[in-house]
Amino acid sequence: MEWFLFQLNPQFLIVIFTRILMSCLLGGIIGFEREYSRNRPAGFRTHILVCMGSCLTMVIVHFLITAYEGQINIDPTRMAGQVVSGIGFLGAGAILRHGASVKGITTAASIWIVAGVGLACGVGFYTGAILATILIWAVLMYLKGVENKFTRKKKPRLLEVEGDAEKQLIIPLNDLLKEFKIAVKSMEVTENASTGKQRILFYLESENKALDLAEISAKIYEVDGILKVSL
Repeated sequence: MEWFLFQLNPQFLIVIFTRILMSCLLGGIIGFEREYSRNRPAGFRTHILVCMGSCLTMVIVHFLITAYEGQINIDPTRMAGQVVSGIGFLGAGAILRHGASVKGITTAASIWIVAGVGLACGVGFYTGAILATILIWAVLMYLKGVENKFTRKKKPRLLEVEGDAEKQLIIPLNDLLKEFKIAVKSMEVTENASTGKQRILFYLESENKALDLAEISAKIYEVDGILKVSL
């Protein structure tokens, strides 16, 4: 009965509502950027739920400490540690490997850090939660362009070609890339005996900054045996 009356305390209800609502808003800000600006699978709703879930965990700890004050010894940092380490399974699900290219690491990191924002809301540390959200949003929104500017020449472009396994595709494709002054940094070839297809991954370094991707794709399709091109 004491538990029930404590939960109906207006002051307690306002505090809990404020914390959960704040986590919903701040998580939504980060999730909005991921889904609508970058079109990532772990987006708006995922970030909201992660942030609110982390917040709720700390609210439960707050309730236990207040309701059982002097009766049991509770360490809130243990619950926070479990959230931070346990959120890794969601981050792993957001990471996708495509050949040697890995995508989703930034989204996984945003899921992890938004859990921290939720924990901050859960303990009532609104200043830290708001400042962190502003910085997270700024990093995700604006630093991508800065990163691309400085790493554009270092990152190889990926060309994926699928074709008939019985055809000799590597030599004509290599000659075609040379025509466009595109150097092949490395290459991977895999064959599927059951389908009779081969998959070739080219990691390219181009001297030409203004490549016409449509023209390159059209030329590749002209090679005998090519079934699919992704550039």
